[in-house]
Amino acid sequence: MDAQKLYDLFKSKFDAVGIIETKTYQEEAKKMNKIIPEVNYPTMVVLGLAYPKRMIKHTDTHVVPSFYTFGKDYHLILKARMEEVVKDLNCGYTLGVDNHPHDERLAAVLAGLGFYGKNQLIINPDYGTYMFLGIVFLDLKIDHQIILEIHDDCGTCRKCIDACPTHALDDGYDVEKCMSHFNQSKRNLLDDEIQANYSLFGCDICQMVCPKNINKGLKTHPEFMLSGKEAVSILDLFQDSEKAFKEKYKDMAYLWKGKTILMRNAVCLLYKHQNYAYNELIEASLKKLTTPWYVDTVSRLLKRMKNANQA
Repeated sequence: MDAQKLYDLFKSKFDAVGIIETKTYQEEAKKMNKIIPEVNYPTMVVLGLAYPKRMIKHTDTHVVPSFYTFGKDYHLILKARMEEVVKDLNCGYTLGVDNHPHDERLAAVLAGLGFYGKNQLIINPDYGTYMFLGIVFLDLKIDHQIILEIHDDCGTCRKCIDACPTHALDDGYDVEKCMSHFNQSKRNLLDDEIQANYSLFGCDICQMVCPKNINKGLKTHPEFMLSGKEAVSILDLFQDSEKAFKEKYKDMAYLWKGKTILMRNAVCLLYKHQNYAYNELIEASLKKLTTPWYVDTVSRLLKRMKNANQA
């Protein structure tokens, strides 16, 4: 197939597009000792969709996740846009956004969508790190690859390394120390993790301090318009059933790990902000939920909150 025609089709739906032969990706992954599944489709399309930087603060009644979760769930948006293109190609395909076994960032670098930043994110010259990635494998052959040219790197800059409160970037990348990792993990949180965490879900610090993001995060798409569900009601978290909560906040990216994760993180934020107005609701949740990592973290913090409230 004419690669330029294929490029134009995807470019009508995405901000950044690169097209490479699947074997290019597979060979590079093998060199790097990355374990990826076999793909028999010969062509790989790597896609980027920009999203805007928007800040919302916590209040006494609502807590806020990372701004990459604002608007409709990006997994749904990217997949819907991919499907719009591939449905007319009359070939076999497989696609993925974020939650799949392939290495999107490696693919993005190979396709020229950006370079690998010290913050572990792909940095694009037009959109900085504010760009969601996705991949499509197609069962068709292209006449040439389309690889965007990126001539940039982080140089000697250490802003993200120095700004990370958990020191996850001090020596390469320690995923266990990454705030966005541990506040999405289903486990008991340590005191220093609770103290460092500032978000209901995810983290934006390494993006916010990155010089490559100056004057970036400005472009948006209709699906990323604010819905009013970006700030999560604390009452909804502790009073609504799992089903009712998911219905009320449906199509939000922060839901993918479930409500209990958000409840635990909300308690951590209430503890840090010395907000004791929800102590009774938190205590009631401990009578309903038996999940060990929730009970361990929340009972420990609730005890401190009750003592502080009585002092």
